[in-house]
Amino acid sequence: MKYFALLLLASSLFILGCEDKPDEQPVTSLDLIWKANYDGETFLTFKDYIYPDGRKIQFNNFNFFVSDIALISSDANGARTELVEVDFVDLSYDETQLAAAEEGKKINIKDLPLGEYSGIKIGFGVQADLNRSKPTDYGSGHPLTRNFWDGWSSYIFSMIEGAADMDNDGEIVTGGADTESFTYHSGTDEVYNEVTFDQEIILTDTNAPITLNINVAKLFINANVNFDENGDGYLDIETFRGTHSGPNGDFTIPTTIMNNFSSAVTIE
Repeated sequence: MKYFALLLLASSLFILGCEDKPDEQPVTSLDLIWKANYDGETFLTFKDYIYPDGRKIQFNNFNFFVSDIALISSDANGARTELVEVDFVDLSYDETQLAAAEEGKKINIKDLPLGEYSGIKIGFGVQADLNRSKPTDYGSGHPLTRNFWDGWSSYIFSMIEGAADMDNDGEIVTGGADTESFTYHSGTDEVYNEVTFDQEIILTDTNAPITLNINVAKLFINANVNFDENGDGYLDIETFRGTHSGPNGDFTIPTTIMNNFSSAVTIE
């Protein structure tokens, strides 16, 4: 009798073990690649380019934060699949780093559900909840351990620094009392810019990377006549050489720069 009971128990466990398990949703991975160009040329620091008004311009620093990146589902409810909470993108490659500049900054995202998506949403800057934090809140290597300015109580969302031939004499002076440098820093919640790019994206087992290429020249587009006195549609950098948005500051130029990411970025 005891033998029969043990046999019955073993049979029951065998049957239970053979029952179908719920199917797990298949997942995949995806690479986002950030690159920069200047009107079609690979963007490199300390290299001369031509500003729309004809003067020489060069850059020594170009970086920015992105946050709350998500794919938009193509179904009726437009559900969002989060890709990146926050990241720091530094594209300040110089002429000795051409291969790295052409390769770009890669972000690998894992465990994404397969499916069809109609677009990708990107926040340029640090979204408000995270912007209330400080670098000391994070461990080494976290994107938000850098570029925080106490004077704003905010992260610096984007840095564009360099120099230009301000006096149009054919040379760029990058140091000393006669420096022709410029510094455009943008930050605080007021200039955060969230953009949705319409783009059909189909995630399968294997996926080509999504490349986001920024035309740095387009970040200077400015239709405000107060900051474009020569009427060429771009910021007069020789007159407005720097900006720091923040409390009691003028948000016009930094807001325009951050908004320009929406037209400066193309998806490949």
